[in-house]
Amino acid sequence: MVSIFRTVLLAVIVFFLALPEVFSGEMTFQGQFTYPPPTTNHTEAVVIRLPHEKDIIRIATFNIQEFDKAKSDTRDVINVLAEIITRFDIVALQGISDASGIAIRRLEYVVDALLKDYGFIIGPCLGRTSSKERFAFMYKTETISVEEHYTFDDTSHDHFHREPLIAQFKTQSGSFDFVLITIHTEPDNATREINALPVAVKDAQSRFPEEKDFIVLGDLNADCKYFDEDDETSPLKSPEYEWLITNDMDTYLPVPSCTYDRIIVTSHMVTEDYAGKSGVFRFERAFGLSLNKAKNVSDHYPVFSVFYVNMDTDP
Repeated sequence: MVSIFRTVLLAVIVFFLALPEVFSGEMTFQGQFTYPPPTTNHTEAVVIRLPHEKDIIRIATFNIQEFDKAKSDTRDVINVLAEIITRFDIVALQGISDASGIAIRRLEYVVDALLKDYGFIIGPCLGRTSSKERFAFMYKTETISVEEHYTFDDTSHDHFHREPLIAQFKTQSGSFDFVLITIHTEPDNATREINALPVAVKDAQSRFPEEKDFIVLGDLNADCKYFDEDDETSPLKSPEYEWLITNDMDTYLPVPSCTYDRIIVTSHMVTEDYAGKSGVFRFERAFGLSLNKAKNVSDHYPVFSVFYVNMDTDP
């Protein structure tokens, strides 16, 4: 009995000592550690060996909720946003309501002041009403370079209230290149827009014919009263796609049981590029914020997935 206890205790210690190699800083999150989970026919403890920091990148998505000039001028809020962004190599941002571009430039300035050099690309003001929204990608220039970007042309079908922003990126080291497709669906139209997202994926595939790695990410409103997350008939639930942010990962502060924010990859990435770790960054726990102060930052949590930089076999 003592021997078994020592073995289990050693495995736990090894696991937690390995965590800082993957996540710089203290990360408080919920999510999966391996995909698929390890299996064994033996009774001894399984030790999960996590990849080294230099071998992975972290891709995240975050709805920063009505981010305008006034919000960007609130020191406590923008400091927390900047700290969150530096936890990841690239973050897809939704909820930018500033047409001038001042707010996103302020955010980049505060991020860079943390001794992390980040760049960004930002899309146009979108929306069918007077309330417009912009999408952006903010990325760590030391690890990521942007190749090309565009906004999906939806004029022929009008699937989306706010058309997806699409961009191709490449890691500065290793072989991993990939296309990100980000969107914030209109809540009352979420099911229709989610089901139409494969159209945007196919458009990106035609734009980048040699690319095989496509990632849909954003605030999809993919749960609760807006979308039936268990509906396997959705085109985005076909075998071509894998949902890395799963239904048990809660992403919305006001209603903890709702998983609105998602990261969805083309399925072959699971066995080639995906490092087996996805989760929700609970920033109020990481930074010791009250729920009210956390909601001043955003009513959404950022969600993330981890990918290898040197497993990609694309041309």
